[in-house]
Amino acid sequence: MKRNLLFILRDWASGFLHWRYWWNFALLDISLRYRRSILGPFWLTISFLMTAAGLAVVYSALFNMEIRHYIPYLVAGLSSWGYVNSLINEGCTALTRQAGTMRDQNLPIMAHAIRAVVSNTVIFGHNLLVVAATVLIAGTPITWSTLFALPALALLACNGVWITLIFGLLCARYRDLPPLVSVITNLLFLITPVFWLRDMLGPRGFIADFNPLYHFVELLRAPMLGSMPPLHTIIIMLSITAFGWLLTLLIAMRLQTRIAYWV
Repeated sequence: MKRNLLFILRDWASGFLHWRYWWNFALLDISLRYRRSILGPFWLTISFLMTAAGLAVVYSALFNMEIRHYIPYLVAGLSSWGYVNSLINEGCTALTRQAGTMRDQNLPIMAHAIRAVVSNTVIFGHNLLVVAATVLIAGTPITWSTLFALPALALLACNGVWITLIFGLLCARYRDLPPLVSVITNLLFLITPVFWLRDMLGPRGFIADFNPLYHFVELLRAPMLGSMPPLHTIIIMLSITAFGWLLTLLIAMRLQTRIAYWV
């Protein structure tokens, strides 16, 4: 068991050091996805902008909210949710997509996981252009708390790595998991305060607090809107980070050495 633990830790450390691989190939993944397209990944930004605009008009009327105050909340929430959702769902296939590379080259598993997270983070950066424009046009105050968006994004990316590792390993072993995860995340989208406000639950607001994805979204959405995330959200996210990495280590010790047989 000790030997297996040391092997996993060395693999993870080596994965972080292979930065040329995961950085360059993450950019290559984005380029290949939009090969021969003029706008490239900005199609995602355009799609995101159109979706946000349509939802803002409809839900601001349904919730009887002034659209100038509602649309920054909606755009920041949708961008944060899209990032978290892509980390989870693409994490399920991050390892199986690299089956050929894993067979041909002896690269650390961690390098493939970071590659997927970097790719999704770069795409999220494109959507931040829409968030920034919306915040400026709507007159949302930019404060010192806005700078907290940088460590918040770093913490989400850190969580994205263990999420990609744990789902990548489990989904390589159990191929029915990816569609199940997709169904669950679609359901969680409806019950997570993304396009509706937590305060709308009234005394039942604790329901949102028990939803971990709410804290993933709020950690990044709050600073983008010029305020600090609630203290309990920061504490919960730090706890999730520690527990997630520990759980991933335990699962990796059991499954990672067999990944070559499953991909």
